[in-house]
Amino acid sequence: MKKDVGIAGGGVSGSLLAYQLRAKNYEVTLYDIVPKYSKPCGDIVPKVYEPPVPWQEKFRIKRFLFKLDGRLISEMSYSRTKWVVIDKWEWINRMRAHLRIERPEHVKRHDFIIDAKGPYDMDREVVYTTRAIIKTNRFSDVAVFEFDTKYTGFYWVFPSEEGKLNVGAGFLEEKNSRALLAGYIKENFPDAEILDLRGAPISIGAPKRKDLRIGEARGLVYPLSGEGIRPSAISAEVAYRAIERASNRDEFEELMNQDRRLRRIETQIAVQRALLSLYRKSSLPSRRKLLETLMKSEVLIDAYLEDKVDPQGILEALKGVKDGVDFRKF
Repeated sequence: MKKDVGIAGGGVSGSLLAYQLRAKNYEVTLYDIVPKYSKPCGDIVPKVYEPPVPWQEKFRIKRFLFKLDGRLISEMSYSRTKWVVIDKWEWINRMRAHLRIERPEHVKRHDFIIDAKGPYDMDREVVYTTRAIIKTNRFSDVAVFEFDTKYTGFYWVFPSEEGKLNVGAGFLEEKNSRALLAGYIKENFPDAEILDLRGAPISIGAPKRKDLRIGEARGLVYPLSGEGIRPSAISAEVAYRAIERASNRDEFEELMNQDRRLRRIETQIAVQRALLSLYRKSSLPSRRKLLETLMKSEVLIDAYLEDKVDPQGILEALKGVKDGVDFRKF
């Protein structure tokens, strides 16, 4: 007999898990407070992963600029696509169109209830981010990271589609990232027409528990970059296989914990949290030195761009930058 599954939260992990289960004729109910998904983010995924339900690629990114305290520190260019900009809203809402969606207050009994609510239980530290989609004559196909040593976080400028940029900000010390972003846009894109402006919390710290949770609810966001699409999607794939095999909730969680891909992601996130803690405790000169060390190393940049700042990942980056990479320091 097919299991009856309830999923709380219809973002990346919740919608992907529900869609996979529904495709195999499971009884699935997705619980969400909104009929359509619209959470903002950078919409960026490293070109190292393809989901089981394909997404639309809007833009391919090969060039990256790194700035610190208003100065350009380094530029990294690849002969191959390093990142893709995806249409996340379209991808998620396309999956949701095939699902039964109920309000959270209408939860019924299920064999499994999976928590995919993202950070919204607020049982971990978060950073409050704001992102704007702007139309500007200063469009570029380059991804820009701009750090300020006074804060823990960064501004980003990513291509969204031709003529439009995704510009955002997130800093742990400043909850009003909207005001900081407004000043940044005014200074760097004076001709900008803001087409869409939204904010959202992003997980930085570990949640109090992770059992029966997937995606960002499980803490699967890389805290140094804020990238959560890929780890959330992978956790949905792992959860789908675990539900197929598990006869109870304990077996489900055991299968989740045994998965090699998920263990590697959680290890990488733990390393990033440790580095973030070190940065936050450092003096301003030490922060500047740490960031300059990252930005002036093509190996560390390559590892950062794929969120693999762990020993295994750095070795992979060391091999990966040997061919097809142009790196310049300023």
